[in-house]
Amino acid sequence: MATPWPPGPLDRACLVLDFDGTLAPIVSDPATSAMPSSTRAVLTSLVGRVGRLAIVSGRPAGFLAERVGVDGAELVGLYGLERVVDGSVEPDPRVAPYLDALAGAKAAMGEEVARWEGAELEDKGRAFAVHWRRAADREGAAAALDATARRVAGELAVEDGKMVVELRPPVEADKGTAVGLLADGFDDVCFAGDDLGDLPAFAEVRSRGGLAVAVDHGEETDPRVRAAADLVVDGTEGFAAWLADLASRRA
Repeated sequence: MATPWPPGPLDRACLVLDFDGTLAPIVSDPATSAMPSSTRAVLTSLVGRVGRLAIVSGRPAGFLAERVGVDGAELVGLYGLERVVDGSVEPDPRVAPYLDALAGAKAAMGEEVARWEGAELEDKGRAFAVHWRRAADREGAAAALDATARRVAGELAVEDGKMVVELRPPVEADKGTAVGLLADGFDDVCFAGDDLGDLPAFAEVRSRGGLAVAVDHGEETDPRVRAAADLVVDGTEGFAAWLADLASRRA
């Protein structure tokens, strides 16, 4: 597999990656999401060789700290609202005024989730997500939960994803702004992701002349994700192969 990135020295490049669906295979229970040890080994081999290696996810930064396990990788959670600094999670102070609104919306969503067998509410602390991947009536749950989320959101931001909707503080922070901060000072940047929340990051790297990599999961992948990318790979296994090729050719 040819690796079209970076065009310049690896130590002048910034590599930023999504977690779920990119490094970790998609699973029915989000609590069990895990990155294969082989992928972790490749990432570990890139630390210190690539100028900056970072994981930017909609997951809480604390979750990433538990699951990534790659010393030297920078961890940014909740679309840029949290990051791990010296082993501790540091939140963006701008989220504090919206915590009461989050609590109220979460309680309302919890009542609706309880009506749908198999639906789940994932509490992220400074955000929450509602999943219907395991719902007995997936189509009915999707319509009802999505509608309820938009009704109770109020001033909160609504983020769509694969069989999930998320509510979070309406702070100007997304994967695009996170990637922009990480990429400043580097000659080349690459971001890899698989869902709608990754589109701002794709736009950011392309505005910098970088590489946007879409991890394709077939029917589950929104066509807009593939259309926004410079390179499309086949699932997490395809992306793991891309990373391995990058690591081997730059050894």
